[in-house]
Amino acid sequence: MKKNSPAWRSHKARFFGCMAAAVFLAGMSASAAMAQSAQDDFIQGTQAYARGDLETTFARTLLAAQQGDARAQVATGLMYELGQGTERSGREALRWYREAVNQQYPMAFFKVGEAYEYGIGTRKSDEEALSWYRRAAGAGYGDSAYVVASWYRTGRGIARDDASAARWMQEAAKKGDVRAQKELGAMFMKGEGVVQSEEEAARWYRRAADQGDAQSQYTLGLMHLFGRGVYQDPQDALTLFEKAAAQDYVDAWYELGMMYLQGEGQWRRSPEKGLAMLNRSAEAGDTRAMVALAHRYLEGQDVAQDYAAALKWYERAADKGDAEAGFALGMMYLKGNGVPQDTMQALFWLKRAVAQGHTLAQFNLAVLYIRSATTPEDYTEAAKWFRAAAEAGHAEAQYNLGWLYANARGLPFSSDRALYWFRKAASQESPDAQYSLGVAYETGWYVEKDMIQARWWYELAASKGDANALKKLAELH
Repeated sequence: MKKNSPAWRSHKARFFGCMAAAVFLAGMSASAAMAQSAQDDFIQGTQAYARGDLETTFARTLLAAQQGDARAQVATGLMYELGQGTERSGREALRWYREAVNQQYPMAFFKVGEAYEYGIGTRKSDEEALSWYRRAAGAGYGDSAYVVASWYRTGRGIARDDASAARWMQEAAKKGDVRAQKELGAMFMKGEGVVQSEEEAARWYRRAADQGDAQSQYTLGLMHLFGRGVYQDPQDALTLFEKAAAQDYVDAWYELGMMYLQGEGQWRRSPEKGLAMLNRSAEAGDTRAMVALAHRYLEGQDVAQDYAAALKWYERAADKGDAEAGFALGMMYLKGNGVPQDTMQALFWLKRAVAQGHTLAQFNLAVLYIRSATTPEDYTEAAKWFRAAAEAGHAEAQYNLGWLYANARGLPFSSDRALYWFRKAASQESPDAQYSLGVAYETGWYVEKDMIQARWWYELAASKGDANALKKLAELH
């Protein structure tokens, strides 16, 4: 094991913890089975450790271990494992852990598990490691229940088993393990290994939040904000976000920023506070905050309009893979908002957003192909992206896809498909689609002619101000 690796630091911390516990226990009377000399040697070892004399620590601890003191046996194993006061030896470390195991010493179970996990004095074996961790957890040792739960949760050393993970996670959570409480919250939220319950999720998140866990404070804040598993109370959400933000939890800065900008509930709207929080979140790398700031600079909302600042934040967010930022950049270049109008740049950014499944980018890319169409291939590309947006539920994309089918542009003519997409768009209140259906029923275009239906569709379109529908209605009077 490499020095200063996470695993090494964990072992070192356990060693210090073991010796600190020994110092505490040294004042207690020895059990009937423990020889007085072993007790004396162990006490002298802990005293030497407190002075920083590792060689004497090892020598005295080894004497106590040889006389059967289980604590000393584990401490001796730790010193061999870390090379403290003696040469490092994984095999000797494991041998002493097993001596303590023979006395059913709980920490020894865990240390043998670590030996198999990291290959200390033996081959690596996740299956063996989990077996020993389970024994440690059954004996109530430390955070072993959380370790076992995590391995069941991830399928390490055994097939993934969320039900067993939940059982061990609850054991750890009841002992106050904040990681287990937080994970249980997530499991109840998703119904993984337990019966899904937002109320139970909130209960465990609250226990972790009460221990100061920033992520749980943030998550519970969201639950209060939207009324998920708890009563809806934006003020409680704000309080929890502030607690998380005080621990530099970036997502909480973003939520606070948006809440102060909106100013709902019992707190007053404060653009100054809101923008400050968004800036902190954006500078920390939160792309949502970057995009929110960029939108405001672009529109001059709560700040002076500043195209350069909008461009900066959109570009930073887009460079981190944010689809909304890529779409916004594409539209800036397409319209020439604060930048020279540049169709090639617009295409570049829209295509990046499209590749991430951004529906509005798909629609606008299709429109761009239509507007600049000079070859049949341009209509084919337009049809491709109208279809993607239409299938995602975009009403105008549905109408345009129907129009392409009706006019055989980029797609083979199909009245059935045209009418299908017109109806889909019309059901989402697209006036263009409603007008087109009116025309179809008035003229009998691949449907039975029906003036009642025609008038009905015209009236729907006209109610939205569609000029063609208004004209048709005037003609029909």
